[in-house]
Amino acid sequence: MQPYSNTAKTLHWLVAGLIVSQYILAKLSEIAKDNDEILNQLAILANHKSIGITILLLAIVRLVHRLRHTPPPLPQTMPRWQQLASNASHALLYGFLFALPITGWLMSSAKAYSVSWFNLFPLPDLIAPSETWYSLMHDAHHWLGEALLILAVIHVAAALKHHFFDRDTVLKRMSSKLGWWILAGSILLCVVVFGRVLSTNTAPNGPDTSAPSSSTNSINQPAPQATETENTQSTLAAWLIDYPKSYIRFTGDQAGAAFTGEWQQWQATIRFDKDTLAQSRFEVEIDPASADSGDQERDQTIATADFFDATNHPKATFQATEFNTAASGYRTLGTLTMKGINKPLDFVFNVTQEQGTQVLTGSAKIDRLAWNIGTGDWRDTSWVGQDVNVEVRVQTQVESN
Repeated sequence: MQPYSNTAKTLHWLVAGLIVSQYILAKLSEIAKDNDEILNQLAILANHKSIGITILLLAIVRLVHRLRHTPPPLPQTMPRWQQLASNASHALLYGFLFALPITGWLMSSAKAYSVSWFNLFPLPDLIAPSETWYSLMHDAHHWLGEALLILAVIHVAAALKHHFFDRDTVLKRMSSKLGWWILAGSILLCVVVFGRVLSTNTAPNGPDTSAPSSSTNSINQPAPQATETENTQSTLAAWLIDYPKSYIRFTGDQAGAAFTGEWQQWQATIRFDKDTLAQSRFEVEIDPASADSGDQERDQTIATADFFDATNHPKATFQATEFNTAASGYRTLGTLTMKGINKPLDFVFNVTQEQGTQVLTGSAKIDRLAWNIGTGDWRDTSWVGQDVNVEVRVQTQVESN
């Protein structure tokens, strides 16, 4: 009997163990979703994606090894049709090892969910966000998974049939104690991962009224207040904003993967002149429930009481009345109000001229916990990043007097 090489055996059983763990994680994710354990579900899916990428890499290594090392021949006593079926099933298995991770990756990209490898480094999106592509890849990933499960059952049944009934060497060629240990270890690792997920998310649900932590926004300083009197005293005309060419975007971190969204409903009154900074004023209102990050479930969660509580606090506002020059343009320490909490926010920006219009671009870093954005389980910064980066572009023409 000519067995497979030790490398081939190790790769075979390692991939087999990871595939078993993938089905277990997928089922655990469904259970967590049904029980509204969102953080548990996110953690499980993050591991599911990372293992999927690992399987894809191992499949490449395994395919290269198989092409460079001829596998041992099948027993001569095996009927021709069984040999053809064996070769066909192996070809299909290799196809599934590539197709499943790639469709999962495409599905995440289409839903604007970034993919990372065990939170060590992010992977690029394969396609732009698209509900159509998400639906196609979701269905493809699901049915490919079902097909792989059926093929794997047939594969195992055939191997056992050859071992116990035909008593030939088909199973012995790939069998090894190391392989069985790898398979058992993969299942055990999956159980340990799920246990870790449960143990790190034991905080009770509901609002967290503990004091917010300090942040880079100097939240311990008294917040400057913009009053109606101050605003009406400005002699500057308000800018006419071209909203289709303007945006307020945010970038956060979820389970180690970055995501970007945009507020769809907002309005601003901008009075700014670089030569008259004392008369400059910013007033911005944002509808928190209008967040669009490319994922409906996440956007709905953002509006809930655990985050912006949009029902009781339908507006988030930013007001600024004091402006100074900075190395990269201008700077203002305004007041950001979210969920009824007023905190100072440092906003750095620049104003340029583009084809007869004025364009304001700026950014700020927000410590979400300072405004109680993300309470209960959502305060865990290992699953939802503490800092949120906001980028602003306002393209406008100065209103004529």
